[in-house]
Amino acid sequence: MKKITPVTVTDIADNLAHQPTFMSIKIGDQQYSTAPKPVSRMFKLLNEGAAMHGQLTITPGRLSFADEKGQEFQSLAPTSNVITGVQIVLYRSLMDQPGFGLQMDPRFTVALTLTTTTATYQLLNTNLTVIPALLAWTREFQLALSDPLHLMTSELDWSQLTAAQFEELTKDTPYFDWQQAIGVPIKAEK
Repeated sequence: MKKITPVTVTDIADNLAHQPTFMSIKIGDQQYSTAPKPVSRMFKLLNEGAAMHGQLTITPGRLSFADEKGQEFQSLAPTSNVITGVQIVLYRSLMDQPGFGLQMDPRFTVALTLTTTTATYQLLNTNLTVIPALLAWTREFQLALSDPLHLMTSELDWSQLTAAQFEELTKDTPYFDWQQAIGVPIKAEK
């Protein structure tokens, strides 16, 4: 059994460097939101978990992190001497669906790992359409990219990713396995 790594559920500013954190990502004028939709508290606990969501904003001059209240608490220069590595992978977990009976669908999550000279940040986002924007950003700033799933060369429609496509993309990798909905064990590639 894999060791469970808890995700940040409160106090994003203090926990971001220590555990995976759900973050909406804004690149240019485009917002890739991972924030949960308004649902009952019980459904949120069963489905999304009680995790708070922060904000990563990427502009040509910097990356800024904001906490669950929208307060910016840190910024970085988007240069290779500050950001020493970027990894982009996907994983899947089961998600309850509203309705009669037990209905479970896969939820796909982008895991963006930013390694800097001082810390490593594991950011989670459930909007897969952020993938091409993140890949373009790493190319534009010539950042060292770890792409174990070959997302850079994939021609998938990320807004319509199916379970079969995910399995083909991740077969023979550690990302093929089902993960827990909250407390996801994310392993960085060596």
